[in-house]
Amino acid sequence: MSLLRTLLRPVWRLLRALFRPIWPVLRIPFHWTRLALGWASFLWRGRTPGFAYQSLIWLFCLSGGRSNDRLSWIISRFAPPYRFPGARGVLGNLSAEDLASITERLDRDGYYVFPARLPEEGCRRLTDYALSQPGTILEGDSARSATPLRAPYGLERGAPRGVRYELAMSDVIANPEVQALLCDLSILAVAQSYLRARPIADVLAIWWTTAFNAQPSAAAAQLFHFDMDRIKWLKFFIYLTDVGPQSGPHAFVAGSHRSGSVPQHLLERGYARLSDDDVRGCFPDAKLVEFEAPRGMILAEDTRGLHKGKLVSSGDRLMLQLQFSNSLFGATYPECRLRKAIEPPLRGVVDAYPRIFSAFL
Repeated sequence: MSLLRTLLRPVWRLLRALFRPIWPVLRIPFHWTRLALGWASFLWRGRTPGFAYQSLIWLFCLSGGRSNDRLSWIISRFAPPYRFPGARGVLGNLSAEDLASITERLDRDGYYVFPARLPEEGCRRLTDYALSQPGTILEGDSARSATPLRAPYGLERGAPRGVRYELAMSDVIANPEVQALLCDLSILAVAQSYLRARPIADVLAIWWTTAFNAQPSAAAAQLFHFDMDRIKWLKFFIYLTDVGPQSGPHAFVAGSHRSGSVPQHLLERGYARLSDDDVRGCFPDAKLVEFEAPRGMILAEDTRGLHKGKLVSSGDRLMLQLQFSNSLFGATYPECRLRKAIEPPLRGVVDAYPRIFSAFL
């Protein structure tokens, strides 16, 4: 194999030299072709090939997001919204007018902070759970152990060994409080209204962010970036601890989720972290929003917009994330299944709306 590579290397260099002048013209059809081939494989095998996922990212960057918009329109034709019996839940009893207003704000700004909060008792139970369950420790940008470290954060809260402690998704979905939120019709209705398609719950996370680092950590998402795991999605972030200026408030660039809003010279860098100077040089300060709030705050956000978690300088921050997407095409996550002992409220919603939970069944 090494001999073959040695023999082919000059040929590859020649081809690169020949195509370099016309590559700017060819690269968009090249990535659309790879994406189409990957989509066929996804429909057949249920998994996205790595090359197709990379083309999804590059098409987003090259088109300023318009490629995702076109794909989302197609998906909405084949997976039209469910007819939910209502939209009552933790977010309140939302009317059709409420849903339209929330969706309009999400379309315009990319985020929406709900007036309702997760009840204190729910926050307490989730916090206790997050303190007791082992989490994978992110030590920092440079330090890496050969074997990932895992420990309950509750045992190390006074002297953390890393900047982030993240629970496994299998532990997150097993929690009754999380299951109750997954079958909450107010959350599902908001996600569906924004996606314009049947939502799929696909990424769940609970993590602690600590004051371990003196400087922002790129690995811990403390530099501005956009997400691109799926074609279109909406994340619900729930603060489970009080978050002030010293405890790492979430930050978002309002409107940066819209196609064409991020300057092309930033997108040309690809799936990269951006400094504050990069972002402030392109957006006015009025667009940079930081979310300081007591625990229980529920924030919906389209994280294809530029965002980050700020550096924690004292204390810690606990966050719950629920993500709903219009398709599972995209990044590959470790397999995670709902356990047989599903809480009764979730069981009924799973039976009525199976596509929502298809990632976990």
